[in-house]
Amino acid sequence: MKRKYMKVHEFKNIIHKFLLRKTSKEEEKVLNEFEKRLLAHNAESVFEHTPSEIIQRELSKKIVNATRTRYTLVYQWAAVAALLILISVGSWWFSSTESTKIVASTPIEWQEVSTRKGETREVHLADGSVVTLNGESSLLYPTTFSESVRKVTLIGEAFFEVTPNPDKSFVVQTEQLSTEVLGTSFNIEAYAMQKDVKVTLATGKVRVKAGMQELILAPAQQAVYQKDKAEMYAKQVNIALYTDWRKGILHFDESSLTVVAAQIEKFYGIPVQLEVKDAEHYYISGTFVKEPLEVVLKQLSFTDEELNYKFIGGKLLISHKK
Repeated sequence: MKRKYMKVHEFKNIIHKFLLRKTSKEEEKVLNEFEKRLLAHNAESVFEHTPSEIIQRELSKKIVNATRTRYTLVYQWAAVAALLILISVGSWWFSSTESTKIVASTPIEWQEVSTRKGETREVHLADGSVVTLNGESSLLYPTTFSESVRKVTLIGEAFFEVTPNPDKSFVVQTEQLSTEVLGTSFNIEAYAMQKDVKVTLATGKVRVKAGMQELILAPAQQAVYQKDKAEMYAKQVNIALYTDWRKGILHFDESSLTVVAAQIEKFYGIPVQLEVKDAEHYYISGTFVKEPLEVVLKQLSFTDEELNYKFIGGKLLISHKK
């Protein structure tokens, strides 16, 4: 049997063109062939931490009876799927002379739920687990879990309260990390614009994986994945600082002004324009319980008298006082 090998960078280029809607007919054939192979008997072992149905959906958009809440994150899902493919596959081949035996499978229906800035939303999964989405986040999950594992995919931030099941692990996939549990509660913060991905454990135990790196967390521990270094470490934290957003509580604990601006934008749903030199070196502390934004800004102005806060054209501008 003659086989044609495709290198990672070649397949990556095709994925990139797919996201830009610029694939040729030949490149579309490659993607269609890849889609077929996802249904082969070894698909689950190849994509150990990635639901093959997710990738299939992003390449073909053909999952039957998919009932979804549509928002604006379709191409972000495609980007995540593309990255997961490249991480998992390494190299990929297809046969030019022999067809692959396709194993019959029952289509899995997927739900996609998203939130806007300043919005939180509670999602109830088929196994009884509850997911609370923070602002500007999205969760992709099956209406019914498979017999072997419970897998969901997250963009943004969410708090998970997982129903215990010792026979079926619960896996949350983000762009960089895979978090696996049996029954526990934890928070994942995985926004694309932030430099770190954070997994904070409230109860139980979780396993966090990033490539070959792996951490086992105990309650009140946090796994921090640094995107720029592709490194991960664990540290002790105050759980409330990372989970109280569900109660409408905003915490700043020696937080940089950059982080504060991002939190305000996410929490109150208003665009924030930061015009402060060395914003990373301004540190702010404070706790605000369901306070109006104006009250928060007034308190922050007392904390650092060098900063000015004002609203311009529907945006919040943070700048130096002149």
